Amino acid sequence: MVTALDPAVLYSKEYFADPEPVWRRLREDHPCFHDTVGGAYVLSRYADAVALFADHETYSAATYEGRTGAVLGPTLISRDDHGHVVRRSIVAPDLVGKRLAHYRSMIEGCAHALIDKFVGDSRVDLIRQFTMQLPVDVIAAILGMEGDGQRFRDWVTVMIRGLAPELHAEGRQAHAEFCAHIAPALDGVEDPARTDFIAKIARASVDGERLDREEIVAFCGLLFIAGGETTDKAMANMWWNLLHHREQLDAVLADESLWDAAFSESMRLSAPVVAEDRFAMRDVEWHGVRIPAGAMVRINLGAANLDDTVFAQPETFDIARHDLHLAKELRYGGSTEESRSGHLGFGLGKHFCIGYELARTEAIVGSQLLVERCGVPQLAPEAANAHLTLTRSMRAVVPDVPLMFGS
Repeated sequence: MVTALDPAVLYSKEYFADPEPVWRRLREDHPCFHDTVGGAYVLSRYADAVALFADHETYSAATYEGRTGAVLGPTLISRDDHGHVVRRSIVAPDLVGKRLAHYRSMIEGCAHALIDKFVGDSRVDLIRQFTMQLPVDVIAAILGMEGDGQRFRDWVTVMIRGLAPELHAEGRQAHAEFCAHIAPALDGVEDPARTDFIAKIARASVDGERLDREEIVAFCGLLFIAGGETTDKAMANMWWNLLHHREQLDAVLADESLWDAAFSESMRLSAPVVAEDRFAMRDVEWHGVRIPAGAMVRINLGAANLDDTVFAQPETFDIARHDLHLAKELRYGGSTEESRSGHLGFGLGKHFCIGYELARTEAIVGSQLLVERCGVPQLAPEAANAHLTLTRSMRAVVPDVPLMFGS
């Protein structure tokens, strides 16, 4: 017998601390759930998420206009038209494949600079001293602004906080200061000697279109907001899972090729982003529930990644699982020829995360260098009983995540 689910449960302290039981109920009994508190229709099954992400004509990403757009101004992530394709084609190529290899030395340099500050210490705070700092430092370096990491971190913190409607003004002020700081980098971009990311995307042209100054600045802000905190959490959560499964950490340390599997499995089990929203462009129906045109549809990525019709023992961390695609992400989802399904941590389809490969590289390279230079860590005793929260971060439970090196 299917029992009713009170939407208020989705906003309770218990849900925030331990969402998996509720996600299980949603998948099994309420696959299309009308959250009357948040004003969204929630889909929680893996197959439904894949199908929705593939149908960009019915489901619009314009939901971002009132969120990131309120702070950064117009960005490509809120567009569904050909302009989105053009702008993605301009900014994305440098962040994937062989071109990304150009930035590997920057990632290594940023990681070494951070590790230099604490190498030899017996206690290190994983988050405050490393994962919070590395992604922003890397993006600053890619933009040709090495050394500005702390300044950018301060702005990004305020901009992210400013995504809340009541703090939009604060976020916009931080963004204005950010824009003023990077504005000089937009001068002289036609100089072929300039090889930084800003110059490259400013010179790039697709279908005769180029980015204007406002679009370039907005995308740089988006890089920090979307690629800073999420990569920080992805790396921290991967370590969290490995530190709680020492035999799997030992396996990774014995075979460095398994870092990829550890990252993929952590992105499935503990992805930093647990939901994405879309607007329904027409009346649709899911599992007998009618969703009217204009309504918000929320794809519950956290629940979909734990769908037991796709992944065996889905709430278990297992870097050797045979049902998950354990390497480079699958942009369009579904299964590989080996019947392995990809995680949904970076979304899917035309709005698939642009920086997915950069995030993976930062997490793995940074982790390898951390072990190489500091040794194998273990959690300090005071962090042993903490757990990940709904944001897929342990920060709300343990402000600092101390690691201990040495005997």
